[in-house]
Amino acid sequence: MRSKMLVFVLLMISAASPLVDFSSAQSAMAAVDLECVPQDGSSVNIEVYPGATLTGYTTCTVSNPTIHVEKISITTSADGLAVASPSSVTVAAGGEEVFQVSVRAEARQTMSTRTLSVNAYVQEISGAPPPNNADATSNNIISIIQFAEFNIETVEPVVEIEVGSDYELEYFVYNTGNGMDTFSLDLDYEQYDDTSFSLPMASVQVDSWWFAKLRVMVDAPNYGGDWDISADGRHTMEVEIQINIESELGCQKGNCLKTTANQKIIFYQNQTAQDESESGVMSGSIDDQLLIYGGGGGGILLLLILFVVMRRKK
Repeated sequence: MRSKMLVFVLLMISAASPLVDFSSAQSAMAAVDLECVPQDGSSVNIEVYPGATLTGYTTCTVSNPTIHVEKISITTSADGLAVASPSSVTVAAGGEEVFQVSVRAEARQTMSTRTLSVNAYVQEISGAPPPNNADATSNNIISIIQFAEFNIETVEPVVEIEVGSDYELEYFVYNTGNGMDTFSLDLDYEQYDDTSFSLPMASVQVDSWWFAKLRVMVDAPNYGGDWDISADGRHTMEVEIQINIESELGCQKGNCLKTTANQKIIFYQNQTAQDESESGVMSGSIDDQLLIYGGGGGGILLLLILFVVMRRKK
């Protein structure tokens, strides 16, 4: 009978002791889970064009899988960008908390990608330091979004070109956006006589905060003798052309940025020998008329003198 009782007691002890030990071990260990999801989906996107908010966001969920309340410390880094987040959160046993992390860039910052790292570390468990190190990290990609901006400078707003000559008009395109962009080019002008205008290139690629020189080739008319004569005695004709520039990046984003430069050109032709000859003939004709008038006036004067002399003799 005693042997049966001893066996029964031993069985009860062996069955109960693992449960007690396992529960005790589990309750003493800290643990944490963390997941961060960007507001825009795949990455934390930050717009930096003039007037933009300069800020991107990610939403983080921190979970406590233990049976004790945990105080969890939050730390962040973003490759030099400014980051704002709570310094810590308290999570109930088996619960979770949601918090937001914001990342701020500088205005006009160069287009680039960086990494946002969010770390959750168990600082306390049931008000006491945890017996073990427990942390979790979630990484997100930060995208500084490219924007398009540019302007054009005309080197010579007004140029004079002699007939029969070739000329190169020069312009500078400045890319003031935050990344490399390609600019398409075209010309608007009316056809004048045998004048021609041409662009050596249809597009130009310019790096951020840099410039490119553009040229427009001009073939002047060969003759301008029938043009009006200006105050300086030259035959002249004034024309205007437009240089149109468009950002390919802007068009890809659905906002085709365009700008135009106006160019004034004065074609001229100096007076030819024929013009001077015709002018000389007109001058000679006037002189002859004056001579005739002068001669006629002299004859009349002579007649008056003779008239006076004859009256005295009478």
